[in-house]
Amino acid sequence: MIYLASFAKKGATLFVLLSIVVFIFSPETQKKPLKLLSLPVGTSVYYLQVASNGLFDGIFEIWEGYIDLMDVREENLNLLHRIDRLTLENSRLREKEILTDRLKALLDYREHADVEMVSAEVIGRDPSQWFDTIILNKGSVDGIAVDMGVVTPMGVVGKVIHVAPRYAQVLLVSDFNSAIGARVQRTRDEGIIQGVNTDSLQLKYLSHDSKVSVGDLLVTSGMEGSFIKGLNIGRVEDLERRDGEMFLKIKTTVAVDLSKVEEVLIIRSIQDEQ
Repeated sequence: MIYLASFAKKGATLFVLLSIVVFIFSPETQKKPLKLLSLPVGTSVYYLQVASNGLFDGIFEIWEGYIDLMDVREENLNLLHRIDRLTLENSRLREKEILTDRLKALLDYREHADVEMVSAEVIGRDPSQWFDTIILNKGSVDGIAVDMGVVTPMGVVGKVIHVAPRYAQVLLVSDFNSAIGARVQRTRDEGIIQGVNTDSLQLKYLSHDSKVSVGDLLVTSGMEGSFIKGLNIGRVEDLERRDGEMFLKIKTTVAVDLSKVEEVLIIRSIQDEQ
């Protein structure tokens, strides 16, 4: 069985070899050898060219896609930069608008006041824990003096405690060293507003039998000479009547958010009011 398979394999090989020899030495091959060979060779070249063209087309498409991707990436970066610039510009315009609104309110308040006021800008704050103060950009050359009252359209800010030629230091109403004459607007009871170095104040020396109640508005009494009458100080937030004590224990709010004050008015003259 093995012998027959080997014989058949050898016979097939011999047949192929003989066919090639006959093809090469045949008269037709001798007459037109190139023509006969051109078909298989041309076919091979054709498929090789098709394959190479497809390969180069694929590479070109990938390269074009990469270039397009880089262009899109660059365009996106440019758009992001433009958005950043527009956001910054919008923020600046918004800040200018807010500043304009604040200054307009300040000027309107000054124009309708019966006293002479000087506008000033907050340029610094005391970083220490001992005093609650701010620094203004107006000083003695602008007619500013110690004990002048400082306000905003919302109410009382504090008093000038130190003056230099080009700046002034203001003790805020929230400082425990601050003391301002106050009046309960509804009952007309008078006392002293003193700071406690918090967001609250205390109203002192109000009689135990006063009819003051939570929510009552507190205004300046105008007695100490730094403020005109009727400026907003805050409202009664809490009160306590203790037996045996002469005065009420009263806690009040602050009308002005002192941590956010940026522009103020300094009361330079109150002679007309007095």
